[in-house]
Amino acid sequence: MKAKLILITVLALGSVAHAQGFVSHISIGLGLQGIFPGSTFDKSTVLTSGLPSTQSTTNSVGAVGDLRFDFGHHSAFDIAVTVNRNSELFFNASNSLFTRVQTNNAEIIGTFVFRLPSNEHVKPYAMIGGGTVRFSPNSAFNTSGVPAVDMKPAFAYGFGTDFPFGDHLALRLQYRGLVRSEPDFKLAAEPFGTGLKTHVAEPSIQIVYHF
Repeated sequence: MKAKLILITVLALGSVAHAQGFVSHISIGLGLQGIFPGSTFDKSTVLTSGLPSTQSTTNSVGAVGDLRFDFGHHSAFDIAVTVNRNSELFFNASNSLFTRVQTNNAEIIGTFVFRLPSNEHVKPYAMIGGGTVRFSPNSAFNTSGVPAVDMKPAFAYGFGTDFPFGDHLALRLQYRGLVRSEPDFKLAAEPFGTGLKTHVAEPSIQIVYHF
C-alpha cells in the first residue's frame, strides 16, 4: 500500500511538472548496493553490569532499483527500493546473552535531487529525503519468542555522479546515508531494541537507462 501511494505521488509530480512546462525526463537504474550499519550501545546497562548492551547489524549487499524524474536541468525526484538479507545481533550485558535474528529487508526511500555543475561526461548531484525500512524476520533466529515484522522510518542524504555513455545509458556511482532506529521485532521481554539511532552507509553502483 505504501509503495502504491509513493508511486501515485511520483506520477502526480510528473504530471504537474509537464503542466507547468518544465522539461521532465525519466530514468530507471538497477544495480547493487552495500549496506553497512553502525552499532548502538545502551550505556545505561553499565551501571548494573560494567558493560554496555549492544545492538548491531551484519554487513550485506542488496539489489537496488531506482526511478528518477528530472524536472528541468537542476532538480529531480527519486524513489529507490532496496532488498537485502542480514542479521540483527543483540548482546545483553546484564546476563551475557547473545541473540541473533536473520531478516529479509526492504527499503523504500524518496529523495529530492539537487543537480550540481556538470558537463556531458560527468553529472554530479546531492540528495536529501527519507522513507521507511521494513524488517521481516525469517526462520533463522534464537529467541524464546517469535520476532514480528518491524518497520522504522529513516532520514536519507547522499551524493553521487552519473557517467553517461551512449545515447540512453549511464553508469551511476552513489553514496547514501540512512539514519534510523534499531528494530525491536515487538519482543519487549528480550534484549531487543536499544532505542537508539544508528547510521547506515549505503554505497551503490547502477546501470541507468534514460528514456
